Amino acid sequence: MNNLWTTIAHTAGRRIKSKTFVIATALMAAFLIVIINIDNIIDSFAGDSDDGDTASEVAVVDETEAENGVSFGEMLASMEDGTYDYSLYTDGNIDAAIEAAEDGEFEYVLALTGDTSNLQADLFTSGTGFMSGMEINQDVQRAKEAAATAQLDLTDEELAMIFTPVTFNERPINGDGQTEESQMQAYWMVYGLVFAIYLIVITFGTMIATEVATEKSSRVMELIVSSINPVTQMAGKILGIGVAGLVNLLVLAAAAVAGFQLSGDDFLQSLVGDALDLSLIAYALLFIFLGYFLYGGVAAMLGALVSRAEEVNQAIQPLIFIAMIAFFIAIFGLNTPDAPFIQVLSYVPFFTPQLLFLRIGMGTVPGWEIAVIIGILILSAVLINLLAARIYKGGVLMYGKFSFKSGIQQALRLSKKEN
Repeated sequence: MNNLWTTIAHTAGRRIKSKTFVIATALMAAFLIVIINIDNIIDSFAGDSDDGDTASEVAVVDETEAENGVSFGEMLASMEDGTYDYSLYTDGNIDAAIEAAEDGEFEYVLALTGDTSNLQADLFTSGTGFMSGMEINQDVQRAKEAAATAQLDLTDEELAMIFTPVTFNERPINGDGQTEESQMQAYWMVYGLVFAIYLIVITFGTMIATEVATEKSSRVMELIVSSINPVTQMAGKILGIGVAGLVNLLVLAAAAVAGFQLSGDDFLQSLVGDALDLSLIAYALLFIFLGYFLYGGVAAMLGALVSRAEEVNQAIQPLIFIAMIAFFIAIFGLNTPDAPFIQVLSYVPFFTPQLLFLRIGMGTVPGWEIAVIIGILILSAVLINLLAARIYKGGVLMYGKFSFKSGIQQALRLSKKEN
């Protein structure tokens, strides 16, 4: 046990104290903060070139048939809480307004025709105007509603009754469904876990294999094997890399929280609101833990089969391909979590961490099925690590050209001789 803790401390300490780890973690944390605040950064640079926060000007050419003294152009011009500054154009017709806009006097030209019951609005803009068109359309709709209610001569109570929003609640049937808020939270958590598992497999799996291969190529492994049991060494390296990875993830999580705090965005608050399902967090942590040990054992085994660090990428390719397949299936399954092939593949241990969490987060899975699949995953992780330990025990003594099939056979033979 002392050798295990010594190996864990040595592996984790060397990784965490290395300049590469510190610089890479710092750069990733800074990059994450910048990405979260990219809108604010762009706005700050854009604000330096502007005189201030001025609303876009819209020239309104009002050709509507006024009823009861109602003028849509004047109503739009009187709006003070909107994004756009409407001004009633009285210097000519629509063609004159468009010419004025071309000369830079206005950014948009809005032509109104018809009457209250049949109002038509045409927006002229130099750009695509997609979002602008939506907002201006809403402003015109508000003006039409105000004009219509004014013509009907409604009382304040009647107006309040019309414009009071509907109290709309979405609730699950018999506790089996999900509300829109919980669905969005589950969606982003599943999306995050899919990326987390994929990055953990590629990054930390490569770290484990490279760690073993580097010690073999420098002949340090021969000294370590003589003093520490290879199985204990493998477990220590997996746990040590896991500790270093945990530190890296905690730093990135802290950077994400700091980034959202600096941005003033309420996304983080909405994600961890009152409706947050704590069981999803527990499942996420469980699947990350089990997935790491499942893939980590295979990565350590593959690292023991190579003699040089340059061969690690070649050796670990099958593991990366499996992770990529699981990644793309999970991304596709975000919109179809109850598809039969996803249900079947969730029983496959290498796909279970992503796909079972996907099914739990985005759909409904019976408790007995969750227990069975998790049991299969735990049993598979134990068996795969036991097999990986035997291959690792013989593989660390092997040198020569990497061969997956013959390398495993030779490692198993050497492992039996060591016993």
